[in-house]
Amino acid sequence: MKIWFRLRESINLFRLLAKKGYLCLYQLGIMVIALWTLASLAITYRKVFLNPFEALTVDEMPAIDQGWFAAMMTNIVSSEANRIIGKGLLFLLIWILLFLFIPLATRSLKRFRLFQFELELEDRDEQEYSGPLDMTDRLQLVSDLFSDKSKGTLYYFYDEQTGKADYEGAIAHFLEKYAAEGFQRQGVGINWALYEWSVLPDEWMRPAQISAEKGEPYIENQKVSINLKKKNIVVYTHRHLDKLLVSIFWSYTCRFDFIEQQYLFMLNQSVAVQLENIEYVCWIERIVNQDAIQECAYENTEGVGIQVGG
Repeated sequence: MKIWFRLRESINLFRLLAKKGYLCLYQLGIMVIALWTLASLAITYRKVFLNPFEALTVDEMPAIDQGWFAAMMTNIVSSEANRIIGKGLLFLLIWILLFLFIPLATRSLKRFRLFQFELELEDRDEQEYSGPLDMTDRLQLVSDLFSDKSKGTLYYFYDEQTGKADYEGAIAHFLEKYAAEGFQRQGVGINWALYEWSVLPDEWMRPAQISAEKGEPYIENQKVSINLKKKNIVVYTHRHLDKLLVSIFWSYTCRFDFIEQQYLFMLNQSVAVQLENIEYVCWIERIVNQDAIQECAYENTEGVGIQVGG
């Protein structure tokens, strides 16, 4: 029994969680400031709420002789409610400005205008987490399955002593290669796994059964960008000789499409056919070599007999 597993996206997952936490902290700060303002107003004017008729009684008239503007400003400044609201607005402005300028230290600034206060930052998130590789690179990986280089690589999985090829090892090699390409070129985390059906974990049983019924890879993407309870998956159930195997791609941050489906399907077909050809060619070479050795031994024996007879 052989099981392969590789985790490639811990860094990306941490970055997404940090981004989510940054946004939640920003929203939480706004809520705290708003609640503080409302609570301060409620505590200050609780007497007004309890006895509104007493609050309507005017004990002192404003100084009208100083002018209507001075009287209005005096009422505004002396009002406890206005001071509380002013503090709340000031705290809110500071909080918003703080979260506007923090990204400048960690991201590339594309545009900045002072008087109209315009900030424009490069947004790389959609490009970063849209997919494991661009279309050209992924199609190149699919075509490489039938290249001479891949055929040469498969010879390393042939055991001359037993005359058999390690099919599962070859499948694992190409699964790892696809995941490594996504991680090295774009930093996208893709995990892969290869299980025998008898040891398949319960979390993969449902998609593996769907794939077995349809006879093709099964793909399932989540609607949200990140969900710690669910994964984006591509699962393919296939048979090799007397074994039922399950090949898997999964990721929290990367969404899969038909290219990953075709990659798993064609990977199984190409590796099975090419390894079978390698086994056949090596078997023919072994027979030819054995016949050549026997022929050489016969000729040497016959030559020795002639010399002795002479």
